[in-house]
Amino acid sequence: MQNNRTAARNVSIPCGTAADLVSPRNAQLAREALASARRVAVLTKFRFMGDTVVATPFITQLRQQLPNAVIDLLAAPCIVDTFANCPHLNAVKPVNISGVSRWKHGRDLRSLLNAGGYDVAFVLNRSLHSAVTTAISGVPVRIGYANELRRFLLTVPIPYAFDRNEVDCHLDMLRAIGMSASHALPDLWITEEERSSARKMLNARGVQPGQPVLGLQPGANDPYIREWGAERFASVAAQISRELGAAVVLMGGKDEVDTAGETEVALLKLGVSAYNLSGKLKLREALSAIGACNLWLGNDTGLLHCAVAQRVPSVGIFGPNKVLRWGYDCARHRSVVFFPETPATDDHAVRKSLDSIPESEVLNTLREVYSSSDEYDGSFGTSEFTPASQTSVVRGPYFSMDSVTVPAVAAARRR
Repeated sequence: MQNNRTAARNVSIPCGTAADLVSPRNAQLAREALASARRVAVLTKFRFMGDTVVATPFITQLRQQLPNAVIDLLAAPCIVDTFANCPHLNAVKPVNISGVSRWKHGRDLRSLLNAGGYDVAFVLNRSLHSAVTTAISGVPVRIGYANELRRFLLTVPIPYAFDRNEVDCHLDMLRAIGMSASHALPDLWITEEERSSARKMLNARGVQPGQPVLGLQPGANDPYIREWGAERFASVAAQISRELGAAVVLMGGKDEVDTAGETEVALLKLGVSAYNLSGKLKLREALSAIGACNLWLGNDTGLLHCAVAQRVPSVGIFGPNKVLRWGYDCARHRSVVFFPETPATDDHAVRKSLDSIPESEVLNTLREVYSSSDEYDGSFGTSEFTPASQTSVVRGPYFSMDSVTVPAVAAARRR
């Protein structure tokens, strides 16, 4: 198998800037509205935590340029706790869609928008429903992605690139209207008191003070197309545990308890005991416990983004259709993926790609991120927008696209 780290080549792609995404008139409209805006709403997805965590660079840089405006975030209910202590928002307003009809969801969202009296809304949520509701709520300036027949519902529609990283797509929204935006990793705001409590909790469960901790999340939503496999996780974790003298802490949500249990059993067969916290912690406790880890290995999940947001050296396992939008590729945050010879067009092909990721590749990548002292500091990358490509993967704070030399990628590539 050929690794792409030894197969770099030049790829030339037509290149433009994010400012080319919208008309000058629309960009001016947005800037003028923001200059006088007193209240701004940001809408992210209402279901998954990770979708909003990756929007934190956008939120942070929006606040830097609108220091006096009220900025509210409308997001999934779990974000109220996830974003506790965020200094860049005035409020997080939960939008609950679980177990409710589309009519009730729309009515509740419209009530929040009407009550907020917003001058501008950034609709990062790409659903048609969110654009319709924002429009009928009467928010004067609506900036959002022009996919899914949404263009006529937005005053400033911006094309969405499905092969560009989600973090950069959001930042391109700022760039497209003439505002500055620089590459950045996601952030979370965990207090020192919470970190101290997490360390004490781990110590009380048997982790020795000062002992390295490997956080492991073998479970995921949509397990068939996201989970690498309990036995593979156990095999890699057991080897890393021996090499580093690390404690292994299993984490995940209540729906992932079975997979965590299978991993725990597999670890015991390999002579390694794990501390299984899957489904046992409240959200802030889980976030703090992630921050107490020295290394993270998991699938493509929200907890992976939370590990990156706390700068825990991390390795994520990805299917070939998700890594460009959701993966990371910098010194201490890497993604491992197998790209098949032909694009994976169905769940079976994605599953086959996940099964093709060798344990040795994941193990070596974990060693690399753990030993690296080269933390991303925001000093590299470009603000250019580039058309999608299947072959040009730039090394940046996260996977993105650019017309540069194909760099080292933590990936088991095509043969």
